[in-house]
Amino acid sequence: MTLSTRRLPLLAAPVALVGVLLLAPKLLGRTASDGFAAVDGADSGWLGLAAVLFAGSFLATVGAWRTALAASGGRISALQATARIGVGAMVNAFAPAKLGDAVKIALCSRAIEGPDRIWTAGGVYAAVGAARCLTLAMFVVAASVAGALPLWPVFVLLGVVALLAVVARSSKRWRNHHRIAHLLEGFAALERSPGAALAVLGWTLAGALARFGATAAVAAALGFPHAVLAALVILPAIDLAAMIPAGAGNVGVASGAVAVALRSRGIGVSDAIACGVAIQALETLVSLTFGSLGGLYLVRPNPTVRLWAMRASAIGLPVGLAAVVGLLVFDLV
Repeated sequence: MTLSTRRLPLLAAPVALVGVLLLAPKLLGRTASDGFAAVDGADSGWLGLAAVLFAGSFLATVGAWRTALAASGGRISALQATARIGVGAMVNAFAPAKLGDAVKIALCSRAIEGPDRIWTAGGVYAAVGAARCLTLAMFVVAASVAGALPLWPVFVLLGVVALLAVVARSSKRWRNHHRIAHLLEGFAALERSPGAALAVLGWTLAGALARFGATAAVAAALGFPHAVLAALVILPAIDLAAMIPAGAGNVGVASGAVAVALRSRGIGVSDAIACGVAIQALETLVSLTFGSLGGLYLVRPNPTVRLWAMRASAIGLPVGLAAVVGLLVFDLV
């Protein structure tokens, strides 16, 4: 079975997009472009480790989604889940108001059989979000102990999780409102399966720890003193700021939050903003890599394309990350 030549432009477009953006990072916007400049001359080893850990954090998120979907009756392969969530992550890198999350829900809902599956997928999204709230609360507590952040966000985060849990337990009362019932079912399924709930929480915690390690690696690459303590301040600030859908990719808001938080560590505003921008630039490139390869995988017209898409994913991801490190550290372009 051969690959139709009429499909080639469509299949090559996502990979070409990543290549163009790597060669001309200014196309990502001024903020992301400044992020490239901010890490110019940074330690290549630390920066490469950060890129790998950000990718690992993304894959852990995929694991949480797959587990939550399975608890709700959805069946999806690892490659399909990675591709669909990757496309959503790529949309989030540019679109405002977390539109990429809506894309994740829409694409992942196809793994669920039955009516109102997009509402059930919305409940799965809420369940994964609740797990993120719990892990974020843990980091906020640690940052609060270090005197870098106030403690009150913890009560808000735990309150949101508790509210979702209480509402989900009442899912049977909403049978006459089938869409609401299916929305709550996506969350209630985890309540009925403690093992699945613990697995989702474990995947989410693994992703958060990977992001924490990546943040510490970026801080070390930029020469920050006490990089681990700096990451303990940076990560909760970025995640709390990410809850405010202020613009495309939420750029600027997270960097400002990092600048405010790092004042307690004696780091200047300009260095703190540069760190926030650099982190967002790396996460954006990871999202672009997974999203573009995921789009390539999803538009495959036949098994031959599927095979080559898998090969491209296996080869393209490490090559893409190596290219990022080269561009950022060695100023190859």
